[in-house]
Amino acid sequence: MTQPETLNALYGTYRLARLDAGGLDYFEPTVDAFWRSFKAALLIAPFYGLLLALRYQSGEIGTSAWHYGAIEIVAYVTAWVAFPVLMLSVSKRFGCAHNYLRFMVAYNWAAVPQNMLYLPIAMLSVTGIISADAAGFFALLALALIIGYVWFITRTALEIPVVGAAAIVAMDFAISILINGYVEGLH
Repeated sequence: MTQPETLNALYGTYRLARLDAGGLDYFEPTVDAFWRSFKAALLIAPFYGLLLALRYQSGEIGTSAWHYGAIEIVAYVTAWVAFPVLMLSVSKRFGCAHNYLRFMVAYNWAAVPQNMLYLPIAMLSVTGIISADAAGFFALLALALIIGYVWFITRTALEIPVVGAAAIVAMDFAISILINGYVEGLH
C-alpha cells in the first residue's frame, strides 16, 4: 500500500464521518484493497500499545507484562478478524454480499478515526489527567458518535435498510464486548 492510497483512504473516512456517501468513492471494492485495508490495524497499533502500557504502568493489571501483552495481542488480532469473518455469512443472509468488499474496506479504514477519537480519552483517564467520571462521559459521547458513524458506513456501503444496518452495528458492538470481557477475565 502506498502513502497516497493510505491518505486517500483516510480522506474517505473523513468524508464518511461528515455523512457524505461520496466518501465510499475513496475505497476500492477489491480483494487486494480488502487485504490492504488491514494496514489500518498497523496504524492504530502503536497508539493502542501506548494505552496498554499506560494501563499496565498504572497498576491496573495484576499479571506479568508478558502475560498481559500476549493476551492483548491475541485479542487485538481476534477483534480485527472476527467481524470480517462473521460478515461474510451475514452479508449473504442480508442479500448484500455483492457489497461486502466495499463495506469491509471502508469499515477497516474507519477504525483509524474511531480510535483517534477514543484512545486519547482512555489515555487521559488511565493517567489520571481527567477524572473517571469525565472520562466516562467523554467515552460515552465518543461511543455514540462511533455507533452513528459505523451505522452510516454500514447502511451506505452495504445498501441495506436502516434496521439491517442497526443489527450489524449491534453485532459488531456485541463482538467487541465479548472479546473485551473475555480478555479482562484473563488478566
